[in-house]
Amino acid sequence: MAWVFIIIAVGASCFLVLIIVDYLKVSLTLKPKADLARNEIRQCEMRIEAEKKATETTKKSVDTLSKEIEEMQKELVGLEKDLEEFQER
Repeated sequence: MAWVFIIIAVGASCFLVLIIVDYLKVSLTLKPKADLARNEIRQCEMRIEAEKKATETTKKSVDTLSKEIEEMQKELVGLEKDLEEFQER
C-alpha cells in the first residue's frame, strides 16, 4: 500500500516540475516583450508631455495674438473714423 502513495508522490513531483519548467519558459519569453512594452509606454508618455507643453505654448501665443488683434481692430475703427473725417474736409 505504501508503494501507491510513493507512486502518487513521484507523479505529483514530476507534474510540479513540468509546471515550473513551463512557467520559466513562458516567463523568459514574455519578460523581454514586457520590458519593450514598458519602454514604448515611457516614450509615448514623454511624447505626450512634450505635445502638452507645445500646446500650452501655442495657446499662450494665440491668446497674446488675439489681444493684439482686438487692439488693432479698435485702432482700425479709430483710423476709419479719422479717414472719414478727413475725407469730409
